[in-house]
Amino acid sequence: MKNLKKSLPLTCLLVTGFLFFRITESNAQVKEMSAQDLTKESSAVFYGKCSKIRSEWNQNKSIIYTYVTVVTEEYIKGNLGKEAVITVPGGKVGDIVYEVSDMPIFIEGEDVMAFVRTNATGKNLLTGGFQGKLKIETDKTTGKRMVSGFGPGIQAGEQNQGIDQNLRPGKEKLEDFIAKVKGYLKN
Repeated sequence: MKNLKKSLPLTCLLVTGFLFFRITESNAQVKEMSAQDLTKESSAVFYGKCSKIRSEWNQNKSIIYTYVTVVTEEYIKGNLGKEAVITVPGGKVGDIVYEVSDMPIFIEGEDVMAFVRTNATGKNLLTGGFQGKLKIETDKTTGKRMVSGFGPGIQAGEQNQGIDQNLRPGKEKLEDFIAKVKGYLKN
């Protein structure tokens, strides 16, 4: 009985600690956003080709940022110029890799659609973390350009027979997706 009295406060403390950790952990996750949410919360929506990627430390060497230059093909919302520079937390400088969860990786030469918000310091950040970057590929069968990530009936926030919505496996014709995004601007 004495051992039970001694272990009860320790057990309560551990349970409280795990509950607190669980609450703070869930707050760090990215909020799931639909294409409409991304459009409304972005100051610019565009697509184009990644032409340059460079990573460097911030001034006090506490975080590495990757700067992605996208030669824009078309703006659907806003305008950041012919070459838009997107700042992504994380990257590699020398032998040091700084990874930030929920941030996408860009590859030079790939075509992308980006949902971007400009923060108070003037940095262009992806809206919704990884959700703000969609890859554009050409379908080998049809020759049509497709946006990977948001497909019909598979958009974030929709039910789809138990498929993990964070994977967003759908593809949609670029022209159809652009029309959809332009429609969100009218609402």
